[in-house]
Amino acid sequence: MQHLEITTDHFVNPGVFIDIDGVVLQGGKPFPWSKEAIHALWNNDIPFVFVTNGTYCSAVLVENLTKILELPFTSDHVVVAPSPCTALTDFHDKHVLVCCQEDSHGLVPELGFSNYLTVEELVEIFPDLDYVDHNRRKYLLSTPLSDEQKKAQEEFRPIEAILLLGEPIHWECSLQILIDILMTSGDPRAKFKFVPSPHLPIIAANKDLTFKGAAALPRFGHGAFLECLESLYKKITKNELEYEELMGKPYLVTYEYAAEQIQRLSKNGAKINKFFMIGDNPEVDVKGASIFKEHLHSLEAKSSRRSSRHASCATSRRHSLVVPDFSEFEFRQTKHVESILVCTGVYNPSNDLMVHLRSLFDSKICLDSNNNQADGEHLNESNYFNVPIIKTDSSNQFDFDTNELRNALSRKNSFISYFDDHQNMPDLTVDNLKDAVEHIIKVSRV
Repeated sequence: MQHLEITTDHFVNPGVFIDIDGVVLQGGKPFPWSKEAIHALWNNDIPFVFVTNGTYCSAVLVENLTKILELPFTSDHVVVAPSPCTALTDFHDKHVLVCCQEDSHGLVPELGFSNYLTVEELVEIFPDLDYVDHNRRKYLLSTPLSDEQKKAQEEFRPIEAILLLGEPIHWECSLQILIDILMTSGDPRAKFKFVPSPHLPIIAANKDLTFKGAAALPRFGHGAFLECLESLYKKITKNELEYEELMGKPYLVTYEYAAEQIQRLSKNGAKINKFFMIGDNPEVDVKGASIFKEHLHSLEAKSSRRSSRHASCATSRRHSLVVPDFSEFEFRQTKHVESILVCTGVYNPSNDLMVHLRSLFDSKICLDSNNNQADGEHLNESNYFNVPIIKTDSSNQFDFDTNELRNALSRKNSFISYFDDHQNMPDLTVDNLKDAVEHIIKVSRV
């Protein structure tokens, strides 16, 4: 991997991470401004990478984006949640159980895994494992195993690791199978004696609890499925489920992996000296950018003390996946990452209690200012509310009723607020992708 260096030049040479769902696309269709915004980055020679927690095959994703946005993208322009799995060479030859939907099956060999089977294929060999459907139970009780199934069971090689790429279709079946495999150390033929410790290594990509689709409310994502798995394992075994590796946003290894690709796309190899992250989810996109920023600052501090530059990627509960050479940075700036939150996806300011309170507060400040212009001193609202300031046109103001707000405040959890965690606070909040790109272009010309 290339050596990435942050320089002190006053000229900003930006690199951009762009989320897809809720930023570029909604329900698989582009926003009216998406094509114009992406073309603006392309025409201004600003390198960018689409960083998604989806688990699509790279070739399929590149083809779709090329068709939708009408630009000649390559695999270097996309990073999917499990892309860093290519560095997990110790697992590539192990017998791996894969849990995902069918459209992600082609991604598994692309990541380097050569010996794997899916949950559905495992059930074909051991049909009694899937026992939820009452009609299926009747069928299993009346249908003996075929000679082919008996042979497959006899020759079955125990599972050595589990790869969780995305939410399956039939959650109840997959949850049961995964618990079975964890409790039997990978061999469904084994009789259960005690809870294995440690359990089989689990590699998981994408812990998004929700994602923005075409529906009004966000949809359950892979993170919701993992919450179910963790809860069931805890309930059954009284132990915590541990991950060998976690990747995708907001985990650091994904940002490092994408940053290297952005650097490769930089015109004439010019060093990137500022990264921008455009996303719609404070708990995923913004938090990941904050973690990446803090990591770069920690490396800078270590460099200034002439100490070791090796840094953990902090991607799992057991140990860290370190992307080769990514700890060999030279940083001489104080701010390398800027997070930009758009309001077209998971985050919706009209559902954010603090945004409404800020609007009320601003109205009160404006009224006081008009009544006391001679005072020349005003309160600073940022001291009162930990909520991003929305950069928006004056014509796009929030329409709310104070009585409705007062009634909502009397009910617990009437609104959703993402900003209790300081890492979820964006550097800038704008209406949409077009506004974000205009900001980046303006900054890069300074």
